[in-house]
Amino acid sequence: MPRTGLTPPEIKEKAIAATMAAMRRDGFDKVRVTDIAKELGLTHAALYAHFEDKAALVDAVSERWLSKVDHDLEAICRKPRTKPTEKILAWMVALHRAKRDKVLHDPELFKSFDMNANGKKPYVQHHMKTMRTQLVGLVEEAIAKRRLRGASAEHLAEIIWEATMAFHHPKLVAATIDAKREPLLEVVLETVLEGLDLAG
Repeated sequence: MPRTGLTPPEIKEKAIAATMAAMRRDGFDKVRVTDIAKELGLTHAALYAHFEDKAALVDAVSERWLSKVDHDLEAICRKPRTKPTEKILAWMVALHRAKRDKVLHDPELFKSFDMNANGKKPYVQHHMKTMRTQLVGLVEEAIAKRRLRGASAEHLAEIIWEATMAFHHPKLVAATIDAKREPLLEVVLETVLEGLDLAG
């Protein structure tokens, strides 16, 4: 037990929170593991026992954000008494807003995510798998309620995902951040769904 009296899980949580605050206050580039340790009343060696370097701390911050995105999207999937098409639209709009809001209102945290996250990292792979599972599930609902026909749920989910890529890929969202593209997303998605014989 560290001299602060914190348990290992508490150290991790407080370190992530402190890192997020430091990134927002001072900028991603100025974050130092030694400064975070000092803020928590730990030696840097004690903090290194939980995070081997700055990259690990940054990954933990990004993982927390993606976990929240997954949680919020799952709530849409579980929304009762909602048409499948409405769920798919709400799910995609929520994903677009999550990415856009991060770029606009949390630029330093987005910068760290953009610079350090990649598809090989476990937490990114988990996030992508979770979103795919959710979207396939929504399409399966549409099939079950006779709103969709003619292809597998996996294939149709892939079509929807690829057709809307410009609205949820972080780099593409950042590249068009000055434009309010949500209305266009709705039009694109509705057009895709109609083309897939998905009735609203």
